[in-house]
Amino acid sequence: MLPKRQCILVVDDEPKIREILHDILEHKGYRVLLAEDGPAALEIIRTESVDLVLLDLMMPGMSGMEMLERLMKKTPGLPVIMVTAHGDIPLAVQATQQGAVDFIEKPVEMHDLLERIDKQLRRLGEQRLQAVALDQGLERFGFVAVSSEMRPILKLIDQSSKTDIRILITGDTGTGKERVAQAVHRLSKRSQRKFVKVNCAAIPETLIESELFGHMKGAFTGAFANKIGKFEQAHEGTLFLDEVADMSPMTQAKVLRALEDGEIQPLGNVVSKTVDVRVIAATNKCLETMVQRGEFREDLYYRLNVVKMHLPPLVERKEDIPHLVHYYLSRFAEDYNRKKMQVSRYAMERLLQKFWPGNIRELRNYLEKLVVLGDSEIVEARHLDRLEGAVKLEYEMAQDLPLQAAREEFEREYLYAKLISHDWNVSRVAKILDIDRTTLYRKMQQYGIEGQ
Repeated sequence: MLPKRQCILVVDDEPKIREILHDILEHKGYRVLLAEDGPAALEIIRTESVDLVLLDLMMPGMSGMEMLERLMKKTPGLPVIMVTAHGDIPLAVQATQQGAVDFIEKPVEMHDLLERIDKQLRRLGEQRLQAVALDQGLERFGFVAVSSEMRPILKLIDQSSKTDIRILITGDTGTGKERVAQAVHRLSKRSQRKFVKVNCAAIPETLIESELFGHMKGAFTGAFANKIGKFEQAHEGTLFLDEVADMSPMTQAKVLRALEDGEIQPLGNVVSKTVDVRVIAATNKCLETMVQRGEFREDLYYRLNVVKMHLPPLVERKEDIPHLVHYYLSRFAEDYNRKKMQVSRYAMERLLQKFWPGNIRELRNYLEKLVVLGDSEIVEARHLDRLEGAVKLEYEMAQDLPLQAAREEFEREYLYAKLISHDWNVSRVAKILDIDRTTLYRKMQQYGIEGQ
C-alpha cells in the first residue's frame, strides 16, 4: 500500500495563484485542495482530512483573520500559514498571535514556502507521534510524560513494577512523586491490593509510630481502641512513605526492622505481626547529605534506595508543558462544565518561559484558575496577564501588612488588574472606577504602573 500523501488546502481568491500553488505542490508530492473563499474552505475542512492550510490574509467576504479564528475553534491543532502582501505585515503578526504558525509575503518565493511547509509538516508529524505516546502513557502510567527527560523514568517504572524491588523517588515538591509510585503499584502484581500513603512530614512525631505500626487499646493516653497501622493496612499491597526524610531516629529504626524482618510490633503489644508489604519511599531532600550528617540512618537509606528514580523539575522537561496544558485545560473544562479552551502560540510561549518553582502542581493550579476565571475559548497572552494580576493580588492580600500599606497595595493591584482586563484603555477604566482620567494617571504614576 502506498503511503498516504499529506494534504494542503490553498485558500486564495485569485485563480492564478491557486493554480500556480496547486501545480508546484502537486509536483512535490502533496495532495492539494483549492478554495476561493472562506466558506468553501470551511466546507472542505468539514469533509476532508487536511494537514496544513495556506491562507490568504486579504479576501473579499470572509477575511483571512475571520477564517483563521473559525479554524482555530474547529481544528485548533491544524497548522495555518498566512500569505500576505507587504503592507499587511502587522496584521500577519497579529494572526500568528491568534494561532497561525507562520506567514509569508507576496510575491511568494517558492523555495522559501516549500521549506516552511516542510518544517510545519515535520513538526505536525512529531506532534502526532507525541499525541499517540501521550495517550498510551496516560492509559498505562496515569500521568503526562512524553519528554526525553522522562523516558528513562517510564522505563524504570516498567522494569521495577515486575518485581517487589524497593524504590526511592526523589525530586522537588510538585514533580509527581506520588503519581510515579501509584503507577508502579498499578502495573505490579499487587495492583488488586491497597496502595497506602503515609505523609511522614504531616504526622506529629509523637503519633507517627502509631500511624505506621498501629497500637493496642490503652497503649497510651487517648488510645481508646485498637488501631491497625499503615504497614498492616498495606499487607500484600504497596506502602508509599512520602517525605521519608522527616522520620525521627526511633521511627527510622522501627521501619528498618520492618523492612529487614517483615515484622511490625503495634504499640502496647508484646507480639510481633508478619506483614508482606512492598515499600516505595519519596523525598524532596538529599538523603545522602542527611546520612553524612547523621540525620538519617545509613542502613535504612540503603534498604530504601535499591532503585532510585529522580524526577526532574518542570523547567527541565519543557517538552511536556504543552501536553500538560492541554490535558489540564480539558480536564478542568469538563470538571467545571466549561467550553474547552485552546491556547494561542504566544500564550503557550509565555507558559513555556515561566519558571514554575512549584512544578506540575503549580502549573495545574494555574490552569484551574484560568478555566474558572477565563471568559474566552482562545487563551491569549492578555488573559495570562489578567490572571497573573489576580493571582498576585490574591497573594499580596494574604500577607501581613500594616493597614495603610495593605490599602495601597490593594489599590495598586486593583488598578493594575482593571487596566489589564480592559486592554489599558485609561478612559474606560476611569469611567468604571468613577474617577477622572487625570486622577487615574496620577495614581498610575504614584504606583509605578506603566501602560502598554
